[in-house]
Amino acid sequence: MSATVTTLPIEHQREGLNRLSIHTLVDHRTGTRAVLEAPVFRTSPRTRMDLLRYRGVAYDRQSGDVVSSPVPQGYLGTVNAGHPFLFSERGDGLPLPFGPRGWVLSTWQDDGRVEVSACDEVGTTASRWGISTRSLLGLRPNPAGSTRLWHFGDHVVWLRQEYQPSEVVTRHSGDAELWPDALVEEFFTSSLCTVMLDDAPLPGVPQGSVVLLEAGSPFLIGVASTPEELAAFMREDHVPHYLVDLHDGKNGEDREGASPSSVLHIGDLPRGSVAHRPLGGRSAVVYTERLIDETISYSAEDGSVVATVAYGVSHYTGIPGLTGVWVALGAPHVLRWAGGSWTSDNPIDRLLPGGADDNVQVITSDGSHRLVGIGGTAEATDAPHASSSPILWCPSSEDPAGSVSGTVITRVLPERTVDITLTESTRGSVPLVWFDSSWALQIEASEPAPIDLGSLQPDSVRWCHAGSRPVVRVGIDYQALAEVHAEDILAELHQAWEAALGVITAELPRSPIPPFLGGHSFGAALAAVSVLRGMSSPRGVLLRSGAYDRYATPSGFEHDRRTAASDPSLYSMMTILPSTRAHRDIPFLLTCGDSDENSATTPEQSLHLYENLLVADADVTLSVFPGEGHVFSSRQSIVDRRRLEENWMSERIQSPQQSHHQ
Repeated sequence: MSATVTTLPIEHQREGLNRLSIHTLVDHRTGTRAVLEAPVFRTSPRTRMDLLRYRGVAYDRQSGDVVSSPVPQGYLGTVNAGHPFLFSERGDGLPLPFGPRGWVLSTWQDDGRVEVSACDEVGTTASRWGISTRSLLGLRPNPAGSTRLWHFGDHVVWLRQEYQPSEVVTRHSGDAELWPDALVEEFFTSSLCTVMLDDAPLPGVPQGSVVLLEAGSPFLIGVASTPEELAAFMREDHVPHYLVDLHDGKNGEDREGASPSSVLHIGDLPRGSVAHRPLGGRSAVVYTERLIDETISYSAEDGSVVATVAYGVSHYTGIPGLTGVWVALGAPHVLRWAGGSWTSDNPIDRLLPGGADDNVQVITSDGSHRLVGIGGTAEATDAPHASSSPILWCPSSEDPAGSVSGTVITRVLPERTVDITLTESTRGSVPLVWFDSSWALQIEASEPAPIDLGSLQPDSVRWCHAGSRPVVRVGIDYQALAEVHAEDILAELHQAWEAALGVITAELPRSPIPPFLGGHSFGAALAAVSVLRGMSSPRGVLLRSGAYDRYATPSGFEHDRRTAASDPSLYSMMTILPSTRAHRDIPFLLTCGDSDENSATTPEQSLHLYENLLVADADVTLSVFPGEGHVFSSRQSIVDRRRLEENWMSERIQSPQQSHHQ
């Protein structure tokens, strides 16, 4: 960040459905503060995304970013001398100062794209610069941060989207790579961009997919300019690197309309091998070359050797042999730094920042994490401390679970944990049983404990329904299911259902039986299998964003790596579309978002189950929420789904035999 601006610590205010974070940037030239009030749950649904999904990656072609994006979104404005001015209710990241008193900002448009514009002064008409993308910066850990705009001296760098939608998508099985060529080409086309300096392309940097961006002086950019270069990045983690430097303005190059920058292509290098490093009291760009028997770090400015260690290095931060920490190939248990070392019981697998200059987070091969002090001294920071800021623009809405007192009862059975969340007035209501991961439940039994329902995660089943009926969560070990045969999974689902009924009988003797049954994601898939395979007989079924056709993910699902070819009986059992005639007049409510980023739970999964149940003359309702993903993000959709589910259950209690299709 430029010395003329300071980013203040993020503030978190409000709770529950109205929770938000406040991001603030101070422009020291004018004393103006740029403020972004980013609600955790949007105040209104967003437009539908145009998603490219592959395994665990989802890329939105509209906004040009990997989902979910790290960029905060919300109410964007400035405050000068106590006077607030709202730029937009759809800000996407903080703006940057531009010119004597102007700003550059990025904002969401109605079609889901993000526009970059500039104004000469607060309150004046903004001029449109173009449509923004983050290209593929989110595909790997990246120093680009949570923004679409980067300071470069007195200039602003951003990425202009060049993606042109096509009606035709072609994929073929011409290779066995983890990232097939046809898919890489699709990602390349979707993320194609031009690196911009203010409102003009940056000369010397090719168009392509930007996969690395590190702001500073000089600027460091990694660009794959062809699908072949992007394939090398995705498969082997190396990409062409470019250094962009500003002219000092002391010669004629900065005059007569010439570019204020120069670009140096420093090579096709491994990601992370080139970075800004503290060196001699200043920041310098350093390239670290890792060989089998030697590791050498060079200055990118003049090619001089900065440091050398006489062995190969597997992991490192900083400059091996000089700053930071490193691990030798021949001694994978030993973490080294200048003047010291630390030995782990297991090989070191990964290094992460420790939150301060004098420590590092070490992850070992057994999965354990440890914070290791390396004897340095954290540098003092003169960033001002932000006091609590008033909320200027972001409205609040009624939180239906706010300040509602409830009780949690946890019972640990031999095979699983079951908990009940309820209020005193709902003990005699029809319960809702929810199939959930065993990791989500406590592992120790407890006496009834008070809980504020408003403190629970909004849109979770307990937040939504514990105020109107007992919610009974049943823990299922999803990882263990990946190791058992299809018939054993069915037995596990039957036992989970029976365990819920047993706890309800013991703890809620006045509650009517049978209860409802539901789940989200893999829990929804298991609930659907349980009912349509005859393992449970609930009053009705609530399914959120589930996967009902397992052949749509033939290479595995959830924790299970078995394929459709290696275990056809598993996929046949988990695919319940052909079994919808076994509904036994049990009603179904299916909900999902039309922009679900999970490749296993696309909206088509819910649509296909709905159509099959409809043909089987079941009582089935499907609601698809616009702009929502695998987990709902807008207040309106969260409240609307809660109301829909509650009304649906109430209707099935009053008229259990009524059949209709919606």
